[in-house]
Amino acid sequence: MKITSSEDIKDCKIRPTEFGITPVVKGKSVEFTLTEPCQFVVEFDGHHEALHLFVNPEKLTVDRDANARYFGPGIHEAGVITMRSNEMVYIDEGAIVYGAIQSENASNIKIVGKGILDSSHMNSGHIVSLKGVSNAHIEGVILKDPSGWAAVPYYCNGVTFDNVKLIGFWRYNADGIDIVNSSNVTIKNSFLRTFDDCIAIKGQKAVYDKQKIIENIKVDNCVLWNDWGKCFEFGAETVVDIIRDVTISNCYIPHFTMVAMSMQNGDRGHIENVRFENISIEEPIKENAMLKDEPMDTSWWGKTIGLGITGTQWSQDNIRGSINNVSFQNIRHIGSGCTGVDLSGYDKDHKVTNINIKDYYVNGTKVTKTSNLIHTNEFVSGVTVE
Repeated sequence: MKITSSEDIKDCKIRPTEFGITPVVKGKSVEFTLTEPCQFVVEFDGHHEALHLFVNPEKLTVDRDANARYFGPGIHEAGVITMRSNEMVYIDEGAIVYGAIQSENASNIKIVGKGILDSSHMNSGHIVSLKGVSNAHIEGVILKDPSGWAAVPYYCNGVTFDNVKLIGFWRYNADGIDIVNSSNVTIKNSFLRTFDDCIAIKGQKAVYDKQKIIENIKVDNCVLWNDWGKCFEFGAETVVDIIRDVTISNCYIPHFTMVAMSMQNGDRGHIENVRFENISIEEPIKENAMLKDEPMDTSWWGKTIGLGITGTQWSQDNIRGSINNVSFQNIRHIGSGCTGVDLSGYDKDHKVTNINIKDYYVNGTKVTKTSNLIHTNEFVSGVTVE
């Protein structure tokens, strides 16, 4: 592949670096070779000049239905599209659909294609809003410019995001995929560059009575870049009884800000049986952060892991929960400015327990339990580092 610029290229880096894509700079052009479908970023003279490239598989795993709601190449002002059971929306390659998709109390819906669903013409709402939906499949599409959280399954059961790309997140509180009181959700082979949290698992008081357990969440083979907040976030709203059986594996973080892997357990939820495996973390962004008109202290940003139980400004009840049996294996933090691991329980009845960290490396050096990169308070127990 060859990319040409109008000016001489001084420096070029392709992230995730572990993909091993080596750029060759020749004056105003850069060349590199791709051997398989993938999603990555080409940075010219730093992360502010980044080109996002999505190399799709030749075919999607889902074929277009004969009666699908079809958007072909070109521009479509669709507004809000409401989907019913057994329906498909197909956004073909070359199509730009300005609008959003919603579905409620439906089953067996599909949103597929290689085109773009763009919410930049909308001032509120999600790009994809699913409420009480079972068996939803979202594949191939690019989701662009949300006004807030982008794709949100509320009290759903059985949702798959496959080869989905999220980009153009410039408005405040623009999370990527927020799993709210939902179970059996899979996110795989996807690219998320978001302003706020990339992937969040949340329990909200407003839907607590509809689904009180979040379980069986899988995230695999994804590239994540956030410009605020966290890449992976449990909380900060956790109004559910249990969040359990979550596996996050084979993921790459080219850039992030505060915390790469975070649990802010701010409500009653008991978080248990969570595994992070084979996670590559690169360069934190700490520069020029502002909250409204006030500069922020970013000295602590760049944290690999942060697990905490505490009330927050987002807490929705006064009951505290717990965090138990969380493992981190083969975690590689290869950027500068790593601030390590922070584990913090709330009190003797609401603790962080049984945390296993195995093969955690910071710039090639294995971290041990006595390292000054691991911080705990008195309400944390059963921590092993190996």
